[in-house]
Amino acid sequence: MKRWPLLVLPLVGASVLVAAACSFPEVVFGEEDALATDADATTSVDGNSSASDGGEGGADDATLDAGVDAPVLLDAIENCPRLCVDAGLGTCDATGTCTITCVAAGTCTDPVVCPAGIPCSVTCTGAGSCTSTIDCTTASSCAINCVGAGACTQRIACAGSKCKVGCLGAGTCTGPVVCNAPACDIRCKEPDSCPMPITCTGKTCAADCAGKNACASDVISKAADTIVTCTGMTSCNQHVRCSGASCNVNCTGVPSCTKGVCCDAGSCTGFSPPACLP
Repeated sequence: MKRWPLLVLPLVGASVLVAAACSFPEVVFGEEDALATDADATTSVDGNSSASDGGEGGADDATLDAGVDAPVLLDAIENCPRLCVDAGLGTCDATGTCTITCVAAGTCTDPVVCPAGIPCSVTCTGAGSCTSTIDCTTASSCAINCVGAGACTQRIACAGSKCKVGCLGAGTCTGPVVCNAPACDIRCKEPDSCPMPITCTGKTCAADCAGKNACASDVISKAADTIVTCTGMTSCNQHVRCSGASCNVNCTGVPSCTKGVCCDAGSCTGFSPPACLP
C-alpha cells in the first residue's frame, strides 16, 4: 500500500568573488588523511562555489535549491592557482583540483566556499573542524570528506557534475546535506552521522546509512534513480521519500526505516517497512 505524500561568471569576476568572500585563517594545509581522499576526491571530481546560508537549520535548510545552472567549466590546471592558491583557499594538485584540508582540531571555523568552475576537494580530518557551512555549488565537481569526530557541523551543499560526501567520523555532517549534482553519493558510515535531512536531485542518488543512528531525519530524493541503504542499527528513523523512475531502499538495520518508505517512483523495490507512517 503506497502513500506518496554555474553560475556564469566572467573569469575575473569569479576570482574577485572568491577572493572577497572567502578567507580561512585557521585552515591548516597538509597531506590529506588516507581515508578522506581517493581517486574520486582528487582526479575525477570538480567543485563549485556559491554563498551558503549559515546556521544548522532544519528541514527548510535542506530543501532543494531550485534553478541551479550548469557551472562554467574552466581549464582547471590553468586556473586553479589563481582561483584557489592566490585566493588563500588551499592548494592545487596535478589535476587542477582545489584541495582544502583542515588537519588540526578546531580549524576551518569560517564558511568554506569552493572556487567556481574547477574541481574542489574539502577534507576535514581534525576533530571539531569545519564548523561552518561548506558550499561547493559552483565547482565543476565536489568531494567532501568529514573524517574527524564532530567535523562538518553545518549545511553541506554541492552541485557540479558529481558530488561525493563522506561522513566518516562519529557525529559528522550534523547539518543538512543538499546535493543538486547529476550524480550524488552520500555516505553516513559512522554512529550519529547525518542527523539532519538529506536531499538530492539529478540522475542518481545513493545514500549509505551504515552508522548506528545514521540518517536520523528524512532522506528525500527526486533523482531519476535512487538507492538508499539503511543498514545501521536505528538508521533512517524518519521517512525515506523518493520519486523518479526507480527507488530501491534496503532497510536491514535493526530497527530501521521506522516511519516507512514513501515511494512515488515508477519502480519501488527492496524494502519491507510500513508505507509512509505519519
